[in-house]
Amino acid sequence: MTAPSETVRTIRLRVDGTRAAQGPLTLGQANALQWISALTDDHFLGLVQWIFTVPAGTTLDRACAALAGLVRRYESLRTTYHDGPDGPVQRVARSVELPIEVHERPAGPGSAALARELIDRLRDQRLDLSADLPLRFAVAVDGDLVHAAVAVYSHVAADYGSMTVLGERFTALLAGTASDRDEPPYQPLDRAAREGSPQGRRQAEAALRHWSGILRRRPRCVLPRPVVPVEPADGAGPDGAPPALAPRSADLHSPRAAAALDRITARTGASRPMAVLAAIAAVLATRSGQQQVVLYSPAANRLGARLRDYVSTVSQDGLIGLDVDQPDYDALVRHAGTALLRANRNSVFDAEALQRVHDRIAHERGLPMIRDGVFNNISGIAPPDLPTVATAETFIDWWTPAGFDNLLLFHLVRTEQALILELITGDNRYLPDAEMEGLLLGTERVLAAAATDNIPLAQIGEVAGIAPISRDGDWHHIDHSWIQLSQVNRVLRAALPGPAQAFVVDSDATGGGEMIVAHLAATDEIDDPARAHLACLRRLAGSYTAMAPHRYVLHAGAPADPTDPHAWRDLPVLAAGDGRATQAETEGQP
Repeated sequence: MTAPSETVRTIRLRVDGTRAAQGPLTLGQANALQWISALTDDHFLGLVQWIFTVPAGTTLDRACAALAGLVRRYESLRTTYHDGPDGPVQRVARSVELPIEVHERPAGPGSAALARELIDRLRDQRLDLSADLPLRFAVAVDGDLVHAAVAVYSHVAADYGSMTVLGERFTALLAGTASDRDEPPYQPLDRAAREGSPQGRRQAEAALRHWSGILRRRPRCVLPRPVVPVEPADGAGPDGAPPALAPRSADLHSPRAAAALDRITARTGASRPMAVLAAIAAVLATRSGQQQVVLYSPAANRLGARLRDYVSTVSQDGLIGLDVDQPDYDALVRHAGTALLRANRNSVFDAEALQRVHDRIAHERGLPMIRDGVFNNISGIAPPDLPTVATAETFIDWWTPAGFDNLLLFHLVRTEQALILELITGDNRYLPDAEMEGLLLGTERVLAAAATDNIPLAQIGEVAGIAPISRDGDWHHIDHSWIQLSQVNRVLRAALPGPAQAFVVDSDATGGGEMIVAHLAATDEIDDPARAHLACLRRLAGSYTAMAPHRYVLHAGAPADPTDPHAWRDLPVLAAGDGRATQAETEGQP
């Protein structure tokens, strides 16, 4: 990692803050710790990174003083995290030793590449959140002058909004327009106290109600596609499930779409991210054949003046529920703006309580509440070194991210000069390159067409150059979702020890629609509908087009032809029901 001609040393500075203190975690910190704890140590999502703007002529002493000033002012940068008698706590140290890596490298035209090299080096250094500062700083110097400065933070200590605050503060300290005498900022311990107040608890409870309403009608999968058969000899996963291939990322660069956004926002009054979100939703709805598009979105929930200069993680998921039954694109843009605002306002919650909501609704609906579709907008807080696009032509960059597991993530990086929209999948088998390219180019085409005219949504397929996914008789639209009966039966075979077969039947219980009924041979292990339902739920992961049956009918044995529904119905019934026993009743059962 170190260049042959490079000398690396570490400066260690004593930094004194205004207090030492300890208290409960904020909801954002608790949320971040929860999902970071599930990651591997080297997982790239656990850390965030920033490249500072360094004015020409900045000396090493001034740069180090500015970095120390950040740690002095913002308590989250002096915080470690520990287990307490009543749960996790954050502990703010008054005095810390701040290490800053100094790389002696000649200044040159490749400053962006050098900065990323320094970031890679910092990322290789493991952070222990119970003992270390939740950050790493590095600078590159030529003589005594700094020509690059970078930071890597734990996502518990900083989100993208925080890094923007830190970047602006660093610049102001170097320019002399900020000092330690400035009014102290709102700190994480202050936020934790507010969240524990009656008003804070009411806000968190309202967020859970918002989530529950959307989760009860979200589709099983944001983009239900036919499963590609894979033979076991080719590396199939457990129970014959197709293996997930390496993650894949496609970055769309489109000056044409950025120019289109100028006209769209002038006509609609909406923001540029709202216009992009509406185009994505229109394309996904057209391709999937589903009128509900539900996307998780790391929320820009810095609502209120106190959070403008706040440094810690406030970024929690918002949940965007889009009803794509609007008459035209402009109406969808307005609807997307409202949905995004509601998602942001309901993105402060107790992560453990929300997980219980997910689990309860998953149990009741018989389908997993997974984070399969994500819209992440950082276009307003992207690092200042982000390169511009010199060409007027649209192009797509392809690369492979490390350790990524979401099915589909739209990452909106830039909307000015050139639209930069990244699409990442953790399962390139399920979402192949051609599908990814079609979604990105379809979004660009919708934006380009909407620049000159308000498009009826009925024409989105023609405008975007995409067609609805072809569906044969194996597909059924049940509970807002496209489901493959063959995949339901694959789950049954993997989940249940005895013979079983699922059938789709008409039912008044689903409003005159269809429901899935499973007939199965009872065993000592699976002897009632509740146990059958739990077994099926545990096998649904990775089966994006399957759901658990709505009703289970248990028999003493199985017919000679398990695919014959009449033969099952002729057998005596031992037990029947939906299997939706309360979680308290089923807790601890196998």
